Amino acid sequence: MASAKILIVEDDFFTALVFRQLLELWGYEICEQVTSGEEAIAKAEKEKPDIVLIDINLDGEIDGIEAATKIRVRFGIPIIFTTAYSDNETREAARLANPVGYFVKPLNFNELRTMLNSIACN
Repeated sequence: MASAKILIVEDDFFTALVFRQLLELWGYEICEQVTSGEEAIAKAEKEKPDIVLIDINLDGEIDGIEAATKIRVRFGIPIIFTTAYSDNETREAARLANPVGYFVKPLNFNELRTMLNSIACN
């Protein structure tokens, strides 16, 4: 499996590093790794990733939900949220962004890999 390009949007350096290493191990290409919603939108436009893996709480003025919504609407790129927030209010706000996945940290990496493979195959 592989060759799908993934944009990682994560403001925690260690978490982003773990995502990068796992995704590369699984055969995915990391087109970019950024820490803010503003950067995510700009990089999505420039790099045209196949999937965006995005945290909800980010550096900058735009949170992950707003950035994800703009990326999905403007570019049609599938969004997967990876977040520490599992409360109903956050989940409902994220649902409105129409993601293909929502994973609460710490992640079940087998579930994430299955989700990524199903998106990459379509």
